[in-house]
Amino acid sequence: MSTGRRSGGCCGCSGCGTFFVLALLAAGIFWGVRSCDKISDSIKNFSLVQTTVTSTLTSALGDLQPQGGLLVGWREIDTRVKFDRATTVGVFGYKIPVGSVKILLEVLGNRAQYIIPSNGPNDENWNAELISESTILMTLPAPIVNDKVVEVQSDPGKMKVYIDNDWMEHLIPSGGDIDQAKRLLRQAVIETAQSKPALAEVRIEARQVAAKFFGELFTRSLGRPVTVIVQFADEIGARGSSDFPK
Repeated sequence: MSTGRRSGGCCGCSGCGTFFVLALLAAGIFWGVRSCDKISDSIKNFSLVQTTVTSTLTSALGDLQPQGGLLVGWREIDTRVKFDRATTVGVFGYKIPVGSVKILLEVLGNRAQYIIPSNGPNDENWNAELISESTILMTLPAPIVNDKVVEVQSDPGKMKVYIDNDWMEHLIPSGGDIDQAKRLLRQAVIETAQSKPALAEVRIEARQVAAKFFGELFTRSLGRPVTVIVQFADEIGARGSSDFPK
């Protein structure tokens, strides 16, 4: 009587299947732990880089504080000043108008300085955020006129003075009035320099200057090329470009 022979290899029992499942589970746990370690290392590295970015920005703001912020450009400002004064004569306790002085100054070649303002190292209006290994998003205050640095034209050849003294010209001296008009010139330059069309042009240049300045700064501190994207605080949530007058 012949007897059956059992084939070699797997016996078909659940033991092999269990071993296979356990092996897969162990491999999964191993690679899972490795992946977690890599993610953890990546997070730590990202955090360290962000810390470097923040400290670099803080140091830069300290250096920029004496000039009030980041200098982003100059503009020549042509402006005009109007000054009017009525002249009266006192008669029996009453003031009787006897004429007026009207002066118009047209002045070419004044200069205004523009900055992205900063209050110093702890200025919360400046922010640099690492959004990838090689890209930093900076949020900055919008550029303004530095009213502490305004150059008013002093060359008489670039000033035109128009005087209207009515019919009392021979009685009303205008020299003092011209001086008064010139004293108003500085404020007129500032007002012209901070008009919406002027600031719209400045914003474009300010964005480029800030991106270049901090791009080079962060590249040195991180030891690798960095691209800086600049947005101004008043653009957040706004529709369209803010580099044009609203």
